[in-house]
Amino acid sequence: MAVAQTINITVDKDFARFGSKSYAINKINTVEVRVRQPHGIGGAVICGIIALVLFLGAIGNGLNAGGGSAGTSIVGAVIFAALAYWSWTRTKIREYQLFLMTSSSSTQAYTSNDEYEVMNLRDSIESAMVGKLDA
Repeated sequence: MAVAQTINITVDKDFARFGSKSYAINKINTVEVRVRQPHGIGGAVICGIIALVLFLGAIGNGLNAGGGSAGTSIVGAVIFAALAYWSWTRTKIREYQLFLMTSSSSTQAYTSNDEYEVMNLRDSIESAMVGKLDA
């Protein structure tokens, strides 16, 4: 499991500092925020289909006179339904990436799951770029 790193971020009229990296405000041409969805919905769909098949199989076994494996199919269906739900909740996760573009390169400066944090950081850098930041 990845541990979130806390870096010290400061923006003043001359520099935007991200931990040990600094970017000169007058060298930044563009600030861009990109949204990335790190987890797809494929796992949720597959687990949901398996849960449905197991559940329908349990109903079919329960209707037959000699069907004794309905309980196992129900347990499997519940497990796969739980996995489908867990996978589906992960699809709601969004990563917000702040990119700083200079004349020489494009650099990803910061990534966070907090949209407002990244947007406020972008606003601070843009304010410093146009000289409206007091510092």
